[in-house]
Amino acid sequence: MPQLSPRAAAYGLACLVAAALAGDVLWMPVQVTDSLGEILDAQQSASAWTAFTGSFGTEGYLRPLRIAQIKALFDAAQGEHYWLVYRGFHALLVIAATLLFVRAIRVTAWADAAAAAFALAVFTGLHTFRGNVQEAFPINHFLEIVVCCLLALNLARSRGGWWIDAAAVCVLVAAVLTLESGVLVWVVAAAAWMAGWRGVSARGLALMTACLCAYLYVRFGYLSTGVPALAERSSGYLLSILDPPELERRFGQRPFLFYGYNVGASVMSVLFSEPQAGVFAAIRAWVDDRVMPRVIIPVVSSLATTVMIVWAGSKQMRRGHSLDDTGRFIVLGAAVIAANAILSFAYTKDEVMSTAGVFYAFAAFGGMRAALAAAPARRIAAAALPVLLCLLACGWAIRTAGLHYVLRSQAIKHQVDWVELPGRWQRSGQWPHDAAHVDLILQLRREAVYLAIPNTRIDQPEWPARLWSE
Repeated sequence: MPQLSPRAAAYGLACLVAAALAGDVLWMPVQVTDSLGEILDAQQSASAWTAFTGSFGTEGYLRPLRIAQIKALFDAAQGEHYWLVYRGFHALLVIAATLLFVRAIRVTAWADAAAAAFALAVFTGLHTFRGNVQEAFPINHFLEIVVCCLLALNLARSRGGWWIDAAAVCVLVAAVLTLESGVLVWVVAAAAWMAGWRGVSARGLALMTACLCAYLYVRFGYLSTGVPALAERSSGYLLSILDPPELERRFGQRPFLFYGYNVGASVMSVLFSEPQAGVFAAIRAWVDDRVMPRVIIPVVSSLATTVMIVWAGSKQMRRGHSLDDTGRFIVLGAAVIAANAILSFAYTKDEVMSTAGVFYAFAAFGGMRAALAAAPARRIAAAALPVLLCLLACGWAIRTAGLHYVLRSQAIKHQVDWVELPGRWQRSGQWPHDAAHVDLILQLRREAVYLAIPNTRIDQPEWPARLWSE
């Protein structure tokens, strides 16, 4: 009987994680907020190509491929399978991201498999990943950028060739035309090349750089598409959420102070799980005397993991020669976190930092790999290290389990939104007069209302709410 290899064990665990998350995504109606309006717009559009070309020049954004995808999936639904098409596509993205994450690690030994299992818990347990599965918009474009960046990393770790360079260029073009943070594909390729992974050659990187420059020229030069305004949306700041008028009053004359806060807060959010969405939730809970496990566990587990990563990185620097995979993952994680934080200068949001969270998980793999390889000289330290690493892994496992609880809770909220939608829109005067719009809304509502979802609000004990935040 053949023995299970470390690589097979890592892929088996990844398949289980991906299947569980995909199941949660499919067990969720298409959401009303941020989705219904765009689906109605897709109904009015003549074709995916029309949606693509018509979205150029939108103030503050340039996302033509994202709009075209929404239209293409709308047409694929054929008037009656919207939930299956949109949520099915979302589930496929989740599966692709999970498998590409493990593939990029390249497990070859059991220590690598153990570190990969820990990294998977960080990958799914970090709060920045929640938006990749909790919302769809109706296509989760943040998750698409994660998949594109993981594709770029896998290409960088390949044996190379002209088709690898061509694929990297195509991934970059698709990413930047989907979302602004698609430029992180270039960051991943460049950082990987500098760290020693050169599947994407210098020629390929040069072509990617030329495409990136062309994108920046088209956006800021030719189309004069700007950046989000200071008062465009509410944003977290210190212990509270500030609405647009308050943001304008405080930072209208000094916007760079607010932008600097957003960049710093975004970096801290990934490294320490605080602040979240710009708000220091743990400090606010302590001030309000509401400190619960759901506040303590994320901060403690992230702090310990970041310390482990810094220790492993400093150990690599002291070696004084070329980096191994442990060092490369840590360098790559640092580069992507910094770049992603700079891109989020206009406003801080957990979903915006989702790509940085994924590459923090890669750095966590490097840190755990180094910790497992360490052999403390003192007997007490040698006995304590496995216990500490086990406790750290348990903390992240709890956070990962919380993701499933959050998704189940979110699903019932979406269903309730659809139940209440007609009455709410009719009272507010939003109910459409166009018969086609009405038929589409009623079809989406039927799909959502008749979806069998376990109601997490009925006879629910108190401990999940204390352990996990919705």
